[in-house]
Amino acid sequence: MYPVYFATVSTRAEVYSPLQNTAVWLAAWLYGHEPSDALVGAMTELHGRNSYQGEPLAHLLHDVRVSTDLSTPGPAVRLILSGPGQPPELPAGSESALAAAEVSGGSAIVLRGEGDISHILVPDGSGELGRSGEEGVAWRWFEEPGPLPEPAWLSPGEADALLSRATNEAAVLIEAAGGTRAELADPRLTVGTLADFYDTPGLPMGTPPRAAKLFARADAVAAVIETVVDRLHDHSFDPQLFSLWRHIRTARMAGVADAVLEYQRA
Repeated sequence: MYPVYFATVSTRAEVYSPLQNTAVWLAAWLYGHEPSDALVGAMTELHGRNSYQGEPLAHLLHDVRVSTDLSTPGPAVRLILSGPGQPPELPAGSESALAAAEVSGGSAIVLRGEGDISHILVPDGSGELGRSGEEGVAWRWFEEPGPLPEPAWLSPGEADALLSRATNEAAVLIEAAGGTRAELADPRLTVGTLADFYDTPGLPMGTPPRAAKLFARADAVAAVIETVVDRLHDHSFDPQLFSLWRHIRTARMAGVADAVLEYQRA
């Protein structure tokens, strides 16, 4: 069950996951647009030390390579994000869904296998699931034999429009209520710094501009929410701001799907 009191929820965990960029890097590598050393460097920066079944990252990449079906139309790599009001697109009660909910807040990467098989990658991090490099993650691998729940399959334009409209509506509500109570010395600099965090270490070469634009918008909105809630400690507008979480996650998933399809076509 999701938390009732929004103030107790980590904002960053709800609006960002390093799996977004990891999924794009994996797709770029699988379709031959990025070399293995670039992928390893990106995953190390994103997650710290990566391991898989007690072995180094190379063993995970080998299994990803041999298990992913690149010949069938449609995204061979999918990002799954979930949170309040947005259950994970994994079979309810399955091992993969339970593991994702337990260790990554319902986030996972899906690789398309042969037939109806889906391979689910879940990062199990004992420490920070970020860029400290001190702890790192142990990747867990699950297989689902049947079709997964269908995603929204929004185009980048549709996802961008939904996020933009929701952001504008939240801004109108906040402005009508008189704005935030707290002040920062330089709120624009704070938002910009946080947006830079969300984007680091960046995306692979050849990431389609539409997907990159969608990620950038999601990063900017996420940075605004984190600035108001976590930096200003102003929870006056939690309902307005937290209603944007679902649109941010949806935009990230749509951006990944678009990037994967473009790598496939190239």
